[in-house]
Amino acid sequence: MVERADVVVVGGGQSGLVAGHYLAQAGIPHVILDAGERVGESWRQRWDALRLFTVAQYCALPGLRFPGRQGRFPTKDEMADYVEEYARHWRLPVRLNTKVTSLSATDDGYRLETSTGPYEARQVIVATGAYREPYVPPLAAGLDEGVFQVHTGRYHNPSQVPGSSVLVVGAANSGAQIATDLSRTHRVTLSQGSPLPHVPCKFLFKGLHWWGDKFGLIKKPLIGERDRLHKKTILIGKSLKQLARKHDLRLVGRTVAMDGRVARFEDGGQDEPDAVVWATGFRASYPWIKVPILDEAGMPRQDRGVSAAPGLYFLGMQCQYTYGSALIWWVKEDAHYLVEQIRAVRSGSRSAGQLA
Repeated sequence: MVERADVVVVGGGQSGLVAGHYLAQAGIPHVILDAGERVGESWRQRWDALRLFTVAQYCALPGLRFPGRQGRFPTKDEMADYVEEYARHWRLPVRLNTKVTSLSATDDGYRLETSTGPYEARQVIVATGAYREPYVPPLAAGLDEGVFQVHTGRYHNPSQVPGSSVLVVGAANSGAQIATDLSRTHRVTLSQGSPLPHVPCKFLFKGLHWWGDKFGLIKKPLIGERDRLHKKTILIGKSLKQLARKHDLRLVGRTVAMDGRVARFEDGGQDEPDAVVWATGFRASYPWIKVPILDEAGMPRQDRGVSAAPGLYFLGMQCQYTYGSALIWWVKEDAHYLVEQIRAVRSGSRSAGQLA
């Protein structure tokens, strides 16, 4: 049996929930489909020691204050619990354990095949996040089978990493945090590729995002510079040298080869780790979208989340419209905009009104 809705939101993380909140405000019938067993599951699955770089004040979603002291940096479990409470507080129609496996166009909208059965909708918001597929470079194939390997997307804590020495490949925010976490129990080598600009978590007692908000930098449209910025990474917190001194990390250059149990580095050094953690990021992954709106890199062709396919939208992508498009506090800007477009289509008008 096919279930029908005016709007289907794919993804029940913070982006999808904010979209659901605005759809409810606008009186638009919708459902939110999420593959997890609980709301906030994607946060719970991340490594145990993860703390956000965003102070609690800027972790809030529209209409519900983030609990506790606003100047602190929440843990990933606090964020997961808050997202779950947000869905409960606004009674959002989240369907859990519902993985979308295919999205295709129909004569009057879209059909979604899921693990619990098909859905049809006139309009769809994809709020799954752009970069979901863990990327491990081809040189990993050169490692001996006896060397344990794990990507940051599946790392949880030091107890899952065997041996006494570990190489962390990739020294951006995830790699730096995980290297610090592992240093409690392992000898850690941290391999850095390109040098990264570094900024503190707080400046003059205010969080980094507070300054970005007050000076309007995060909400500034990225017209003409989106491609450059979405590839730019900034190390937030202590510098790598500071972390190395405090946690006894060995810093090395880019990893250029793996041969058996030996890792070789661009600066001429080498290491023989018992384990390797790949902090090498994620790639776009939309194989389930059967609508021809993806570019050569597999990314959706969109303008502020509005795709060329009528009624198909994207939300929460990095630098989708502003630097804040994928940030917790600011995703509401794009969500509000998309719901306005949806409401305009439903009413048959070319311009959208304002939500309360």
